[in-house]
Amino acid sequence: MTIFLTLSIVFLTLICFIFEWFPVDITALAVMVLLMVLDLVSPEEGISGFGNSATITVMAMFILSAGIARTGALQIVNELLFKWGGKHSTRQIFTMGMIAGPITGFINNTAVVAVFLPVVEDWCSQQKISPSKLLMPLSFITILGGMITVIGTSTNVLASGLSEKLGYGAFSLFEFTKLGLITFTIGLAYLAIIAPLLLPNRKQANSNAINQDYNLKDYVSEMVIKPGSTLIGKT
Repeated sequence: MTIFLTLSIVFLTLICFIFEWFPVDITALAVMVLLMVLDLVSPEEGISGFGNSATITVMAMFILSAGIARTGALQIVNELLFKWGGKHSTRQIFTMGMIAGPITGFINNTAVVAVFLPVVEDWCSQQKISPSKLLMPLSFITILGGMITVIGTSTNVLASGLSEKLGYGAFSLFEFTKLGLITFTIGLAYLAIIAPLLLPNRKQANSNAINQDYNLKDYVSEMVIKPGSTLIGKT
């Protein structure tokens, strides 16, 4: 009976994740509560993840990524893309990989993609190329770059925490670097050489589609707030 209930909950959870009837975090919390209510796991086991060092590290990664993104420091990549990218797809993807890849080794890839989206769209608009040629490579580049360090992706952090829990010790920051660099290099070469031949060239696509889908503005502006302003502390 216990196995039947557990498998039923797992199946229902997967269905909820696939069809997104509820937000992912709400589904996950509901499953945790349901498992404890049905006595399939003890309360200590149910909430143990919140005290796991890996979970806390992942939370810290999101905070760090958001802070760096808000400073606008990553916006300087716009100038580098225009300077080195050129108009050939292979060179553009390679340039994007050399810039975004190392960044995602230390910053959550979701934040990096969010910052790069308007930059890549603006770059494509000025270079008269289709965004469809670069957006998919951008996603894969950030995934590959996350393999370079332990904190590059949340899965690496969780694997390190599990290894420590089992008594094998936590992974060092650059435990995956050698293998990660090999994987990143091979992946970037494929994306730069083969991907342009396979990706669609939607030249007539709506140039504002990305902004509409991701609620991003057409431009990024900077303002200096003077001391004593009523705008201080507001967003």
